[in-house]
Amino acid sequence: MKRFLGVDLGGTNIKYAVIEIDGTSIKEVLKDQISTEAKNGPDHVTDRIATLIKKIDGEMPIVGVAVAVPGIFNHDTGEILLFPNLPGAWENYPFTKKLTEATGKSIALINDARAFCLAESTLGAGRGHRYVACIVMGTGVGGGLVIDGKVHEGATRGAGEIAHQVVAPDGPVCGCGTRGCVEALTSSAAISAMAETKTPEEAYERAKAGDEKAIAAFRSAGKWLGIALANVNAVFSPEVFIVGGGVAQAGDLVLDFIRAELHERNHLWPNSAFKVVPAQLSFFAGATGAALKAAAAAGTQLSFTSIT
Repeated sequence: MKRFLGVDLGGTNIKYAVIEIDGTSIKEVLKDQISTEAKNGPDHVTDRIATLIKKIDGEMPIVGVAVAVPGIFNHDTGEILLFPNLPGAWENYPFTKKLTEATGKSIALINDARAFCLAESTLGAGRGHRYVACIVMGTGVGGGLVIDGKVHEGATRGAGEIAHQVVAPDGPVCGCGTRGCVEALTSSAAISAMAETKTPEEAYERAKAGDEKAIAAFRSAGKWLGIALANVNAVFSPEVFIVGGGVAQAGDLVLDFIRAELHERNHLWPNSAFKVVPAQLSFFAGATGAALKAAAAAGTQLSFTSIT
């Protein structure tokens, strides 16, 4: 039996999870969170994570550690390239070097959306499937692809950015700098703006009550996501599309619009060849996915596993 720690770095909270792997069985033994205190800068945040790692390792010795991060990083050096939603001087920050020096542990990194996808494909809605595509709807819109229990990274090691497909060439400017990305059209801010509400939660409540503007906002988000997934379907042909994140809490209100658009645009094979489903795992999916990344980095086979 081996234990692995996953840490999910968010702008508000640092979530963490420990998994035990015994043969082909995976058991989650710990899930919790602490505040990020992001306003205090990279060194402070890194110190908090290092302290957390040492504390947990002292209580239940862990074999490997991985951190899910909300942005882009250098896979070779562990330096941060872009954290769009965390304040402070993160650009070129030697994140893994600092953590390793503070903890004595080798630290793996994974993008937070990819961590979500790894968790869902291994232990959640994608369990038992070889080809899985995920989309995570929230402040940003992330994605990921998993093949046989491994996150597909591509030549750049950054593959899976489903939400940065250009679907409306003359559309709004995205945070990545391109016009008309799926993210710019389906983020929580985009939905709120279309619904003329302060939050997507308010838009959801209004849509349930029959408000036409709110319903139209979710219909529009579903349309653009449906187009994006139709493109993924043509190129990747997954068995299952998993939709998660805060906005996805709207459930069938958004999923039905996604399914309708995807089915309308698929003319390559029967719509029964794939399915669109909500995520199954909890608020801690990113942390669990990071723990799975730590296990994979240590050479653990993740395909055909089960959770107990």
